[in-house]
Amino acid sequence: YYFAATAYITSNQHTYTLLKNSLKLYSSVELYYFYAIDHSAIDKVHKLFLQNYLWTFDVKKISEDAIKLNFDNPDDKKDDKSNWQLSLSYGRWYFDNSAISEKESFLEFPRNMGAWNLSCARFLSENLSVNVNLGMLIKTIKPPRPSVSSVFGGANVEVEGGGIFLVPISIGMDYFFTKQRFRPYGGFGFGIVPATYKYIEASGNLANGINRNEYKFKSNAPFAELSAGFMYNTGENFHLGLNFDYIQSKDFTENIGGYNTYNGFKIAVLFSFVF
Repeated sequence: YYFAATAYITSNQHTYTLLKNSLKLYSSVELYYFYAIDHSAIDKVHKLFLQNYLWTFDVKKISEDAIKLNFDNPDDKKDDKSNWQLSLSYGRWYFDNSAISEKESFLEFPRNMGAWNLSCARFLSENLSVNVNLGMLIKTIKPPRPSVSSVFGGANVEVEGGGIFLVPISIGMDYFFTKQRFRPYGGFGFGIVPATYKYIEASGNLANGINRNEYKFKSNAPFAELSAGFMYNTGENFHLGLNFDYIQSKDFTENIGGYNTYNGFKIAVLFSFVF
């Protein structure tokens, strides 16, 4: 915080609000809020201050009042430790080559699919957060519909289809390398991914009957993940970001859609709300 006569410059939103509410009756006090205090911000305020008050000030002098607000105010410390962030992301999941099972599967699913993730994080400090994540990956393969005329004409019907459903659940920590609007980060996590795989087939004809078989497999596998990405502050409470996850898991107990493990990586766009 830089102080000169009756002007405060701050990059702390809580301090700005506190001063604004406390000093609103005094028109001689000027408050300036910036996301980051740098030379351009100080020069701008300096010029405005000189134009309005004709006073000069030393930007190197730090107000004792500002120091107290920043370091000694228990409410400030409480806010720093009680920031929450709720994030929703969507991206693409890509299975690694090591995830492909050597055993044959009824139905082979593609190597990539859409992935949703809901995350709740709590900031222990301005740089460190802990998070809980719930993901969802769904992929279906629908068989082509046989024509009505061929079915009533007695032709043989042979169709197959199915779906795969993955729900990765994890807890982790992220470390943010800067305190600016653009905040790159890195992190890690541990979790488990319950998986369901369903296969349906139908064959036969109208005269002899059509047989329908359904197979369902369930499994889960623990995993570890490394994360990297960045967040960009687009407003007081809203952030946009890009996230990259790389995951290694143990083997599924069953072949899940042609995959033996949940190994791979994910790229996703994040939308976050901070409160």
